[in-house]
Amino acid sequence: MRYILILFFLFSCSKVEVEKKKEGVKEITLWETYGEEEHKEILKIAKMFEERNPGVKINIRRIPWGDHQTKLMTSMITNTAPDIARVDIAFMPRLVASNSVLDLKKLGEVNPEDYIPAAIQSCIFKKNGEIGIYGLPDQITGVCLFYNKKAFKEAGIEKPPKTWEEFIEVAKKLTVDKDGDGKIDQFGFGMDYSLWWTFPFFNTFGVKFLSEDGKKCLLDSPEGKKALQLKVDLYRKFKVEGGAWQSGAIPVDMGFMNGIYAMIFTGPWNVKRFKEAGIDFGIALIPEGPAGTSTNVGGTDMVIMRKAKNPELCFKFLKFLTSPRIQAMWAMDLGQIPVNVKAVQFIDFSKCPEVKIFFEQMKTAIPRPKVLSYDRLEMTVNPYLYAALTGKMTVKKALKEIKEKIEKDILAEE
Repeated sequence: MRYILILFFLFSCSKVEVEKKKEGVKEITLWETYGEEEHKEILKIAKMFEERNPGVKINIRRIPWGDHQTKLMTSMITNTAPDIARVDIAFMPRLVASNSVLDLKKLGEVNPEDYIPAAIQSCIFKKNGEIGIYGLPDQITGVCLFYNKKAFKEAGIEKPPKTWEEFIEVAKKLTVDKDGDGKIDQFGFGMDYSLWWTFPFFNTFGVKFLSEDGKKCLLDSPEGKKALQLKVDLYRKFKVEGGAWQSGAIPVDMGFMNGIYAMIFTGPWNVKRFKEAGIDFGIALIPEGPAGTSTNVGGTDMVIMRKAKNPELCFKFLKFLTSPRIQAMWAMDLGQIPVNVKAVQFIDFSKCPEVKIFFEQMKTAIPRPKVLSYDRLEMTVNPYLYAALTGKMTVKKALKEIKEKIEKDILAEE
């Protein structure tokens, strides 16, 4: 009996000690949507943070990408939201408008100049006359020009085109009937038709999507018409684009791998895939237009939820995650673009040469328009872009229809 009492006493004491230790631990719950390699990297970064901050525990939970917006909105209703969440940049306007995330400027200092402009801009919003920063970018992506080096060599082309004028001439040389059967076997270019993939055209022509007050769509400007006309002409006038944008056509990336399209626009996500396929390819900046080179923007931000338990600690972790050395490690380990501009001094580009060109491209990238539903914006615009490419609608009419639809169906409800 005495032996049982002693065991009970010891167990009770140890339980109290565990509870005391647990009470002293500050925990952060983070929901993320990374792939397998990125997930391992964020676990490593969380462990590094914990080692530098004794008494802190980062609980990381993976959420399926396709469900992350719905799950996050539901968690806010049921009071089960995480402290930090990784969200698509397109989701930011809705989170900010609904007061679901905290303004980081109220938790500490954030210098926007530390980050790639297009990345940090997705986090900056004006509310009640005051500029706030409602998250920090953890990942940014965009497209560059990929070209088949073998096709270039066969055509006697020494370097990738720098301007749209050069691009057209190079694409003509790359559009060939290789077997003499009267059919084109290799096209100079393969492209997608949707809005996101059209931004490189709009951006290099200096097109402004929305007015400063966000109430007017400006796509039907002279610059907008020239930009879209160029894209249409690559297929219809110059006949150097292989119709990759059409329903049922060979997809852009697959056509590049099969040697059907000698040049395409794509991003860092395809670098490993193309290398494993044994393709000898190069990467260059998007051709320059009147406004220079530019590209589209995709990516994600880390936000601190409004009811986070330890917001100051969450802020400290986000600053650590996006710090120069951690972003340099991220870039070299994963071959991805660092969001912090100061990270380049710590990156050995000989180990990840592709990152260097993408980092250079993102310096001139222009953020996508901040609307409450970017998916709805794409669905509104895309049918008209498709119609312009098929020739069923002129560029002028397509952009006029786009402008009216956006202002009526999207901006009027903002």
